[in-house]
Amino acid sequence: MRIDNHQLSAIKTFLKNEGVTNVQLRDDLTDHFGCVIEECMRDGKAFEDAFYMARDRIAPDGALQIEKDLNYLLTVNREIMIRKIVFIMGYFSAYTIILSIALYLPGILDANTSGLVAMAGMLLFSISVLPFYFYLWYKKSIHQFKEA
Repeated sequence: MRIDNHQLSAIKTFLKNEGVTNVQLRDDLTDHFGCVIEECMRDGKAFEDAFYMARDRIAPDGALQIEKDLNYLLTVNREIMIRKIVFIMGYFSAYTIILSIALYLPGILDANTSGLVAMAGMLLFSISVLPFYFYLWYKKSIHQFKEA
């Protein structure tokens, strides 16, 4: 049995009332709800019963929780990638500074060249690691301000 337009709009209204704001997710959930409801209706259940079964099966914690989980997963992956890049930049800048000192002490590099290499390491550190540190510090202070 197929779902008619009135039943489809009931599903969309439910998702909208649940607070799902992501339009693409709402459309995907509507399609998923529709498939599960049609399957239950083929087994002889009424639309309302099939709807409640689909809701319990697809979104037992509520449809909004699915959107929250999606946003969390999308945000966490981006932040992990940023942290990895900042870690690599910090490691590379520290390596550059230490290398300039290590090559200056035995006399391999002169003072000017060693100073330029060390300055490049400090510049790399100041444009990559420090802004990220201050960004995290700012986020932490905003979070503490919201909790207070």
